[in-house]
Amino acid sequence: MPSDDTDWREYAGHIHFHTTYSDGTASFADVVHAAHSAGLDFAIATDHNLLVREQEGYHGTVLILAGQEVHDTEREPEVNHLLAVGAAHDLAPLRSHPQKLIDAARDGGGLTFLAHPIEHGSRLFPKEFSWIDWNVHSFDGLELWNFMSECKAYVDSRQVGLLLSFLPQIFVRGPWPETLALWDRLNAERPVVAIGGSDNHGGTYHIGPVTRTVFPYAFAFQTVNTHVLAPEPLDGMLPHDRKLIFDALREGHCWVGYDLLSSTTGFRFQAHNGSDTAIMGDRLALNRPTEIEAFVPARARLRLLRNGLPIGSATGRHLRLQITEPGVYRVEAFRRAWGRWRGWIFSNPIYVHDPLA
Repeated sequence: MPSDDTDWREYAGHIHFHTTYSDGTASFADVVHAAHSAGLDFAIATDHNLLVREQEGYHGTVLILAGQEVHDTEREPEVNHLLAVGAAHDLAPLRSHPQKLIDAARDGGGLTFLAHPIEHGSRLFPKEFSWIDWNVHSFDGLELWNFMSECKAYVDSRQVGLLLSFLPQIFVRGPWPETLALWDRLNAERPVVAIGGSDNHGGTYHIGPVTRTVFPYAFAFQTVNTHVLAPEPLDGMLPHDRKLIFDALREGHCWVGYDLLSSTTGFRFQAHNGSDTAIMGDRLALNRPTEIEAFVPARARLRLLRNGLPIGSATGRHLRLQITEPGVYRVEAFRRAWGRWRGWIFSNPIYVHDPLA
């Protein structure tokens, strides 16, 4: 791990799941127990068109924060789902007006992320809830990897559904390539923060003679998580810690990690430019020789991308490369499991710019 990284504190969190306040099966007590079991530091509930602020706060060592997944339930197809977190007020009354919704969240100090912006249906789950209103602007980011959204795309038969309910690890590969390409296009225009989550509801399905919960929350909270870096430690006080978490997300000081494959705790990605150091989400002037480094907590296949195109790779736990051009730099890491390479870590970018431009 780089020696100059000691000022940043890492916290693992789970974003985008539903409780019994909407169409989930877990109470907040269940959520807290699952979050403790998964070793999370924070969890952000996103019930459909509901902002459950009364549950915000520390529950043991887990910080529960309030968000909501806002969408127009009268629209057919029911597209344009937006994750709004940290807003002061319930935004559901604006659910049929995406831009007004985004503006109101921002005015209320909140953040907005396009939920599962690209979806693929399957024979048993044909409905797709993609984002289609691309006239909107000023949203903070997008959900790069949605675990349940990916899983449902593979269920073309009951047999596959049954196997996936027991062993989703066999199927899950990573963010859709189209979503990664979309994110790179958006980042070429302005910084767009990537987060990940499970979208878990804990639903019970009857598959032939078998009844399965897909998936228990303690399991879902070990899948696609969002790790943040904060400049100071959480101190157990809700206003202070709430701000630290949301500021880290706002600034893109975070990465999407598939912790079920292997814990991504300890990942770092940064650029050095003389005495200046940038981490994920930061801007850095290319006014002297610049080196980019990535560190992963276990052996992996790493690649560095500039403006969405691979420019360097390494196998192991460390990637280092001198860069000479401005651009949007990000890192992907893959690990081999169940007979194939699978997505593991997707960093937010470092934005390297020409100081004279």
